[in-house]
Parts: sequence; C-alpha cells; structure tokens
Amino acid sequence: MVLHDDDNGIVITATDIYLELRALSQDVQRIGQVMDTNASRLDDHEARIRGIEKWKYAISASVITSTASVIVAIVQISHS
Repeated sequence: MVLHDDDNGIVITATDIYLELRALSQDVQRIGQVMDTNASRLDDHEARIRGIEKWKYAISASVITSTASVIVAIVQISHS
C-alpha cells in the first residue's frame, strides 16, 4: 500500500485500496487452490486407509474360516 505523507497527514487513495484488494483476492485464490489440492490428497489417503482396513478384516475372517475348516476335517477324519 502506498502512503502519501503531506501537510494533511497520511492519505490513502481509492487506487491504493483497490490495488491492495486485488492483491488480497489473488492471495485468497492461491490459498484456496492449495486447500483443494490438500483436500484431494486427504480423500486419497482416507480411501487407502479404508482399503487396508477392509483387507485386514477380510484376512482375519479367512484365517478363522480356514482354521475352522481344518478342525472340522480333522474331527471328521478321527471319527471315521
């Protein structure tokens, strides 16, 4: 912002205000773009975590099912 010092004190013109407002607007737009990029990364990160969690629970269920099947097969063989 350009400040003019004259006999009447400091003068801030409409042009000065306009230029500062434009610079501020550009800064806000730049920050918005950065936030959009970070939000996209966060969404991707969340999707990856959910995928890992699905596998974690699926593997646990398959291990339990496999173990139960082996136990049932052993019991059936031993009763034969």
